[in-house]
Amino acid sequence: MTRARSTLRPALAAMSLLTACASTPLQPTPHVSSKTISATETGLLPASDVAIEQFGTIVFRNGRSQGDIEVALERAFAPSANCSTTLQFAAKGDQSVSLPLDPGDVATICFHESGTFPFEITTPEGPRRGTIVVGGPQ
Repeated sequence: MTRARSTLRPALAAMSLLTACASTPLQPTPHVSSKTISATETGLLPASDVAIEQFGTIVFRNGRSQGDIEVALERAFAPSANCSTTLQFAAKGDQSVSLPLDPGDVATICFHESGTFPFEITTPEGPRRGTIVVGGPQ
């Protein structure tokens, strides 16, 4: 009986540890900040080049009084279970492209990876281009 107990104890300890790990939910990735880029009749506000921290979110807003806009990012779209702040974007080839946004509408996208990501916003006046720098100087 002593031998059975000595064999059983490590197995019970391992099972207990596995049960504890399995019952611990995965923690979501922290979202650290967001910045808004508004497309207006006169240009992009606050600027066409924006820097955010890694795990930050960019909000693209149609700040026009009329006419829709569409945002295209030079970045493959890869939805993440940890990224609840990506809204109104989908994959289009190697790009992340927003749905058409009416005046006042927004589309948001989060960035888990560092890098430089060019974007283009199609407006009735023509394209507006900019760059998002993730993880660089703020």
